[in-house]
Amino acid sequence: MKDYTALKKQYPNPISLDEMSRVCKIAKRTARYLVEHGIIPAIDTGKITWRYQIAIDDVITYLYRRDKVGSMIPPGAVTTRYKNRTINITRKSFSQMITQGQEWEIAEYFKYIYAADDEILTTADVADMTGLSNNTIIKLARDGYIKALTDTPQYLFPKQYLLEFVVTPRFIEIKSNSKVFKKILGGFEIWKTAKSSQ
Repeated sequence: MKDYTALKKQYPNPISLDEMSRVCKIAKRTARYLVEHGIIPAIDTGKITWRYQIAIDDVITYLYRRDKVGSMIPPGAVTTRYKNRTINITRKSFSQMITQGQEWEIAEYFKYIYAADDEILTTADVADMTGLSNNTIIKLARDGYIKALTDTPQYLFPKQYLLEFVVTPRFIEIKSNSKVFKKILGGFEIWKTAKSSQ
């Protein structure tokens, strides 16, 4: 297996999307797909120039994973053939992506992609991590579906409580048209496919 640690000295931290495409030796379209689908974490600044800020450590982690499991991009997702059409995720809930007894994989996925996040989460954190709205998270906490350390007006959630929630039928059956939720579903599918090919 290649040693990518030298990249830390060669590139600044964070790096841009252009720099990431050069480091990974991939097209910019492919680099954007990896970032937008959460395969490589990035901070979206919303700016026109240097929109994404990407930690070099996350890129190195991706390169090691790619060496081990191969491409983590669905066939045709970034080819020119599809450039004028949106690749839609037809599945709209986690229940359609797992079989009974596989619920633990969802928790494993969340634990993996959010490993660097704080151990104590706010309502906004949980909303960002699940793709659900703040109001939905508050309602779920109020109804006892998500355990919390504190009550309103400010809920605080240990990350472990989130991991317990995402394997419950209440979360697994949720359907949402939010872009973030669909992105999380897509990321889970890619992660699950890559994991099964190991």
